[in-house]
Amino acid sequence: MGYITMDLGNPYFVRLVDGMEEKAEELNIELSIHDGENEVEPQIRAMENLITQQVDAIILSANDSQALNAMVKEAQNACIRVIAANGPVEEPDAFIGSIEYDNGFQAGEIAGEYIAEHLNGEAKVAILQLSTIPAALERAQGQREGLLSLAPNAQIVGEPNASTREGGLSAIETLLQTHPDLNVVLGVNDDSVLGAYQAMKAAGKEGEDIALVGFDAIEEALLKVKEGGIYRGTIDIAPFESGKVIIETAAKVVEKGPIEELIEFPVTKVTEENVDEFLD
Repeated sequence: MGYITMDLGNPYFVRLVDGMEEKAEELNIELSIHDGENEVEPQIRAMENLITQQVDAIILSANDSQALNAMVKEAQNACIRVIAANGPVEEPDAFIGSIEYDNGFQAGEIAGEYIAEHLNGEAKVAILQLSTIPAALERAQGQREGLLSLAPNAQIVGEPNASTREGGLSAIETLLQTHPDLNVVLGVNDDSVLGAYQAMKAAGKEGEDIALVGFDAIEEALLKVKEGGIYRGTIDIAPFESGKVIIETAAKVVEKGPIEELIEFPVTKVTEENVDEFLD
């Protein structure tokens, strides 16, 4: 099998791969890993190589679903099973992921609850999104609506693209120039919000009126949440365990054929109250 990841620069995918490799070794599956580098072209090249190698299955976390659909069909025409993970593609042999709107809504609720309880229901908010991936846009929509469901008077002042630490740092530095009263940030992942964290701290924004909420529950973010500072929460989608589920599912598909229903990853809100469970 081959796995084409979105971006191995993202700690979430590093941990996901750890889980996949452990389960693949357990099941005696030869697994190769291919870095999508947050782009489409590396993923297309990896698909072409894996089709040429005639692997039994390709596991794909697509950076652009539409751009990869033709390659998915080409692989299936070559009798290779294609398992979509994290992001959908057209007619995969299985899809393992989650309802991104619902996941984002939970992150929005963390921020909205904090605004309602600590900021008198008012805040200036930025949402760091990733507009090139439909699933990420659904996550951002969920974040927006989850926040406003609990803090309807909060004002969203910017939704820039940022999915890396450098991107989050730059985006928030820029927003602070036009909105110096920005005090709440949500992001498509923890990496971008950790960049936002650097920008807010550098601007001296580190009081009770500041709230940052990430996504993925990577260790560095969990440690920030545990500190009880401005990083107020994140969403755990269990990457290591999810990696195991992906390989188990791919093995079932190779052996028994396609699975039509969505196989969902577990999703949990993480705040200071329960963060120790996830660090343990």
